[in-house]
Amino acid sequence: MKKILKALKLSSILMIVILSFVACDKDFNTLGSDIIGDKNFQTKSVSFSATSYNKKINPIVTNGLPANLLGIYNDPVYGTTTANVVSQLQATSFSVDFGANVVVDSVILSIPYFNKVAEDSPDSAGNTVYSISDSVYGDYPIKLSLYRINYFLRNFNPDTEFDDPQYYYSNDNTTIDFDSHIESLIYENDAFYPTSEEIQLTVFNSETGEFDEGEKLTPRLRAHLDEDYWKTIILDKEDQPEISNANNFTNYFRGVYFKTEAVNPDGHMTLLDLSNTNANITIHYSFDSEIIEGRDVAEYVMLFSGTRLNTFENNFNFPLIDGDESLGDEKLYIKGGEGSIAIVDLFGNVDIDNNGMSDELEDFKNQKDNWLINEANLIFYEDQSMFSPNEDFHKYDRIYLYDLNNNIPITDYNFDGTVNDSDPVNSRIFHLGQRFVDENGAARFKIRVTEHINRLLQTDSTNTKLGLVLSTNVNLSQNTRIKDSENEILDVIPVGSVLNPKGTILLGSNPSVPADKRVQLEIFYTEPDN
Repeated sequence: MKKILKALKLSSILMIVILSFVACDKDFNTLGSDIIGDKNFQTKSVSFSATSYNKKINPIVTNGLPANLLGIYNDPVYGTTTANVVSQLQATSFSVDFGANVVVDSVILSIPYFNKVAEDSPDSAGNTVYSISDSVYGDYPIKLSLYRINYFLRNFNPDTEFDDPQYYYSNDNTTIDFDSHIESLIYENDAFYPTSEEIQLTVFNSETGEFDEGEKLTPRLRAHLDEDYWKTIILDKEDQPEISNANNFTNYFRGVYFKTEAVNPDGHMTLLDLSNTNANITIHYSFDSEIIEGRDVAEYVMLFSGTRLNTFENNFNFPLIDGDESLGDEKLYIKGGEGSIAIVDLFGNVDIDNNGMSDELEDFKNQKDNWLINEANLIFYEDQSMFSPNEDFHKYDRIYLYDLNNNIPITDYNFDGTVNDSDPVNSRIFHLGQRFVDENGAARFKIRVTEHINRLLQTDSTNTKLGLVLSTNVNLSQNTRIKDSENEILDVIPVGSVLNPKGTILLGSNPSVPADKRVQLEIFYTEPDN
């Protein structure tokens, strides 16, 4: 009966989704067909300029990010980026009575990977099959070392009398040099590469003297750490001020430095969820029990919470520079992390009469009483010369367009009903579209901006500049600050771009780009047939 209900539920959901797509398609087609059939109207299309140019990103604030990149990533076009992490380690309990005759049974480092259940799950044995491919970039191992450091990560800025938060930036490994603050090695793996395998724990059965199967864990970095070390620095501090409260603990154990080094030039980078409470170091210990006969067991848990930052070290194949704001650039260098974005001026920026509005936009607004906008799209073509030998390298790229003046998504983002929180690659596909490759191998992105254009016409909204980035998750619309930005508009950047180590190259709006591949704003509209 449960299977039948489940099947009916899935069928119902599928039918709703199909009807939704049909309804959307019907709305558009009905508008077009009815107007085409009416002799008083004509359906037309027109293209406008969209001046697009590059803007290099200064170092960015990386404390407070929802996730962290860790590893070494070699982009085939841009070059190598090394991402390290520094995090406070915070205890979940204080002034603990560890008991008599304490023995550390094990110390476990556990950091879950972002994962999802794979399409071929479960396997033939009934085990859950996971995929972590959406959060792992690259195919080769790296050397991973975790160090305890003596550098104190502040929460507030002493230069402002502690009124403002303390910001840490993507270039802080250069300015602070965390290597010079290393105190002791916690963990080391000379050939680290994440695996998507489920982890089967075992439990000792005191009656049989054997180990039984216990809990199953999702894919994660899981390792045994040195018991004597953690007994000395934690359990032996019982009744000492170092572990009596949160502030003392943070000052005592100041942080963990996740350092990555190259084993293979290409390496890999992993997106980690260190804010997860399952990301921790746990001391499992036993002691003489006063309640039951024999020994009792307990845990002391420390989380990677509090202040946590990412550092990026770029070794690019070519310099990223600011582009031509007047004519636009031939190529748009869209690079995540501490990289580069594209700025887009819809309707160009030619203003002959110098009234503060581009001539194309002025002409467009003058016709607004006669036009009914059916659909508006921004079209970007990928630079064919930057393709990787691996045809799937850019297959799942997603670009994110946003209102640069106000640092918010444009209206179409909020109108898109295809939000998918569990599968960002297939989320918001009406507005932001997906990479499309035609029969000739040319790839393009189509971003729907219909509501944005309609508001520009109907409410005389400001024609704001738009920012274009490559996003690791188009559902992430929050921003983070840019350090010492000299641009009054570009002072923050979307988090989804910061957390994407990849890059792409799109063709821009410069006159040197062939007209049929140049960035363009295409508008489909109807108007009365006079």
